[in-house]
Amino acid sequence: MIPLTLASALTAIGLLHFLWVFTPWPMKDALTFTKTIAGSDDGKMPSASSTALVGVALVAGAVLTLMVNESVGAPGPEWLRLAAMYVLTAVLLVRGLGGYLMNSGTAAEFQRLNSYLYSPLCVALGLLGGVVAVAATRR
Repeated sequence: MIPLTLASALTAIGLLHFLWVFTPWPMKDALTFTKTIAGSDDGKMPSASSTALVGVALVAGAVLTLMVNESVGAPGPEWLRLAAMYVLTAVLLVRGLGGYLMNSGTAAEFQRLNSYLYSPLCVALGLLGGVVAVAATRR
């Protein structure tokens, strides 16, 4: 259940990033998006390439989770997948815990959502990733 939950969340967030390459949805415009999602108040959307890259990384993390859990087939050595799972866990935890440091100098809308949604969500996903990694290590 935990690997599927983590993979589903990462996929959903990754797909949202792909959508943001083309539109600021669910925000009404670019200014609202940048204040709420990106933390700036300049109205300039993040570059399509960086947004897509984050989307790819998130979906790849979802696939990695399923491979480490042996829900889907996996190429390459098991130790490499497991190491990558620990890296994914660390990245999510660093973004989550370090995210509170990102609030300084950002738009108030972002600060609020980062404090109550983005950072806690990253910590929760990082903890789920840790559970998946440790369970696979013990197998």
